[in-house]
Amino acid sequence: MGHHIESLDEMAHRDSREEARSRREEKKKKKSKKARMSSSKEAVATDNDEEDNEVDDDSIENVDEDGNQLLPELTTVRSKMLLVIASIERSFSSIRGGEATPELFDNVRVSAYGEIVSLSSVGQVVIEDAQRATISCYDPSVANDVRDAVRDMPGLSLNPYLEEGGSGVVIIPIPRVSEETRKEIVKELGRQAENGRQRIRKIRRSAMDIVKKGKDGKLEGISKDDAFRVGKDVDSVTEEVLSVLNDIVDKKQKSVMED
Repeated sequence: MGHHIESLDEMAHRDSREEARSRREEKKKKKSKKARMSSSKEAVATDNDEEDNEVDDDSIENVDEDGNQLLPELTTVRSKMLLVIASIERSFSSIRGGEATPELFDNVRVSAYGEIVSLSSVGQVVIEDAQRATISCYDPSVANDVRDAVRDMPGLSLNPYLEEGGSGVVIIPIPRVSEETRKEIVKELGRQAENGRQRIRKIRRSAMDIVKKGKDGKLEGISKDDAFRVGKDVDSVTEEVLSVLNDIVDKKQKSVMED
């Protein structure tokens, strides 16, 4: 089972990175110290609202060319569950605790050259220390656009500025997150994780509804033995994916609370 979990974890991370490259530009939010705690929670909620719009079909459907219902394909079940994990990871990536990482900027989209592009395509992020990050723009002419995109990241209240001399380097002071705010973020991460678990279980239920028909002999050409086997496989995949999700959430919550 450990091998399966490792494979699923790798797939989840891969899917998350692929989705991150196509993300829409984040909605701009007002910045203030007073609203920092609530805006951190809003950032998670906003990301997940977008994800629900993008991945809103948790049902399982499998039919043959004549329209006859078939047992669910395990690859389809796994893929839909991993998309849930990928969406959660994507929303988690912009949430930080005590230590900033380059992943904090993974979801930044920059308006440059007349289009919306990923930050990684126009600059390189370097975490100088716990209180400072820099972005070296490949083309100094887009430095202002990069600065604005970072400034408008939801829930972070960052105040980036350009290095003098026109070098194309954006300097980003990283404010320390209070312990109270971290605790609130941990709670919100837990709520979002539970929403993910519910979606994964919903996918399982959709698959098992079809399996039950097979067990009851209501699927033409499907044996009860095959239905029982597929049902066990669906349960096994569900357990593995939930284990991956729990591990991701635990690690994220711990990282938020770390100094």
